[in-house]
Amino acid sequence: MDSEFSKCLSSPLFTFVVGQERKEITVHSRPLANLSSPLNNLMNGKMQEANRRQADWSGVEEMTFVLLCEYAYTRDYTPPLCSKREIPQPPAETEDNIGKAEQASDQASNAATDAATEQETAAVSDAPAEPETPTEPEIVDELKAEATPEAEQSSTHFSGHTLPYREKSIWTQHLQDKFKTLSVQYTNSHNCALSARKDVFAPKGNSHPWEDFTPVFLGHAKLYILADKYCILPLADLVLYKLETTLAKFNLCEENISDVIELIRFSYQWTRPNDALRLLITTYVVSVLGQIGENTEFQELLMDGGFFVLDLWQMMWC
Repeated sequence: MDSEFSKCLSSPLFTFVVGQERKEITVHSRPLANLSSPLNNLMNGKMQEANRRQADWSGVEEMTFVLLCEYAYTRDYTPPLCSKREIPQPPAETEDNIGKAEQASDQASNAATDAATEQETAAVSDAPAEPETPTEPEIVDELKAEATPEAEQSSTHFSGHTLPYREKSIWTQHLQDKFKTLSVQYTNSHNCALSARKDVFAPKGNSHPWEDFTPVFLGHAKLYILADKYCILPLADLVLYKLETTLAKFNLCEENISDVIELIRFSYQWTRPNDALRLLITTYVVSVLGQIGENTEFQELLMDGGFFVLDLWQMMWC
């Protein structure tokens, strides 16, 4: 009896035309057709696409289609990669400014030393003589010489960048618990499968402010929308889990709030009310409201109104 993989390799070929560049990608039909009834009807049913052995998916980006194919064969997919953003650096000091600063610092240091010397001389002359006592040797803290653990190296990149959590007139601390509760649900449902996956499939957070996670967030969201459209429910659930894990590990700072805002805008543009992706995003936003509430870009998003603002208010009010 032929194995399932053997049947996949011997199944008829099918061509998808994907992306704005209309790139043709030919695949074996069985792996994708097995994902859902709508896909099976598209590729093997009585539709025109099945007769032509070709489907126009120009509205689906090439990378999204590649992730779908990867899932069709492996029942997992590699998380999208981040890009790099330009972070403005403080202006370099000129030699004249450095020289003036050093000269002023030396003058201040000399003045402080002279004043301290005069005070010590006066104190010694007034105070009675005391017997000298042996001084103890200085103990060097060997722990300071040890290398910083790898687990702490990532956090050092965000020193001075991480947004503080502030409580305002609306008490938001309890809202963090809602996202944590949802996080536990997704983690438990995928805990067994996750332990068997390779590290390449594991979702990761950011490690530096210059990492642009917009491609990561949107990559997950686009794959979710495609899976939802063709009723590939296991893939949709997997995307939600990976996106939730990525958000939970995401270090927020002023430079990357726009990454989250792009995810919100895209998701609300391409999903329906009460969608699971909207619930995940709104739950995350209320959990970090104390960090992003004063951000200008986030406030501009609120000014746009729409279903996101309504969902956000309902999440906070309930």
